[in-house]
Amino acid sequence: MQMLLMMLLGTALCYAGMAGLSLAMPRHYSQLNSAKLSAGYSHLLRLVSIALLVFSLWPVISMWGVVVGIVVWLGLLSVAAVLWVGLLAYWPRFAAAKALILAFIGLASCIILWLS
Repeated sequence: MQMLLMMLLGTALCYAGMAGLSLAMPRHYSQLNSAKLSAGYSHLLRLVSIALLVFSLWPVISMWGVVVGIVVWLGLLSVAAVLWVGLLAYWPRFAAAKALILAFIGLASCIILWLS
C-alpha cells in the first residue's frame, strides 16, 4: 500500500512539474490565457517546476533506493508527461487546474511524510 502511495505522490509531483515547464513557454501559456507571458513570470514558473521535479524524486528514492528509484522516477516522469500532453490538447483549463491541485497535494504530502 505504501509503495502505491509513493508512486502516486511521485506521479502527482511529476505531473505538476511537467505542466509548469510546459506553461513557462509562451505557446502553451497562450492556450490558457490571452495575456502575454512576461519574462519574469516565465522564469519563476521554470524554477518552481524544477523544484517540483526535484521533490518528486524524494518519494521514489525513499521507497526503492537511489538506483531503482531513479529508474522508477523516469517512468513516472514519462507517464506524467503523456497525461499532461493528452489533457492539454483537449481540456487545457482542466489540465492546468489539475496540475495546481496536484502540486499543493503533493507538497503537503511530502511535508507530512517528512515530519512523521
